[in-house]
Amino acid sequence: MKKTLTAFTVFILLNITNNFCASQSLQDIQVKFIRYYKEKNTEEIIKGTIYFSSQENITVLIKEPINQWMILGKFVMDIYYPDQRKAFRFNTQNPVTLPFFQAFLGVVNKDYGLIDLGYSLSYHRKKGGDTLLTYWKPPKKASRILGDFTLVYVSGKISYAEFKKPNGSTLSKSHYSNHIQYGEYYFPLEIFTVRYSKADSTVEKITYINPQFNVELPEEVVGFKIPQDVIIEEIEW
Repeated sequence: MKKTLTAFTVFILLNITNNFCASQSLQDIQVKFIRYYKEKNTEEIIKGTIYFSSQENITVLIKEPINQWMILGKFVMDIYYPDQRKAFRFNTQNPVTLPFFQAFLGVVNKDYGLIDLGYSLSYHRKKGGDTLLTYWKPPKKASRILGDFTLVYVSGKISYAEFKKPNGSTLSKSHYSNHIQYGEYYFPLEIFTVRYSKADSTVEKITYINPQFNVELPEEVVGFKIPQDVIIEEIEW
């Protein structure tokens, strides 16, 4: 079955987790993206558009390298390949999110959503006149699987995040740049992340293009449904 799905789809499924909640001041977002991903000798470039509604699902329309629809609900994700007329429905017990989009959207949540995830501020310090470093501890009940978290802000904009394993080694590092302001928030248009593992490290670079906030989403996206004559394969994940 994984041979039928794109590597990007499998990546989303393997990173199902608790999601951030968007601010009430953000209702709808439409933004194009380019995702570059490298693991060992494998490279992947994906281009598409994300349609986010705080009242509805997240819809991702991928144009390259394959024509694909992804519709993310709270506990379900539909994948549809129009050219092959194949569809899959993944039912999960945990909320479904789009990991790299949560990194973009997380700026609307206080302290990047760490408090909602049970983290507590350990201490903070200032560096120079414009840099704030904050250090976070995971909730005690999850300290066996979650490590410390570091967030760095420069001039009020998120600049760097580092997530550690419980043993203190680094699990991932993210750099945020090329911010755009909407209201009181600064959204990073480029996010560069390195994830470390025993086997090898992976590199991911996300570039967001022309984000549009609180706009009316296209009817063909909001009202999209998988054609009735297409058989949907149900999968428990």
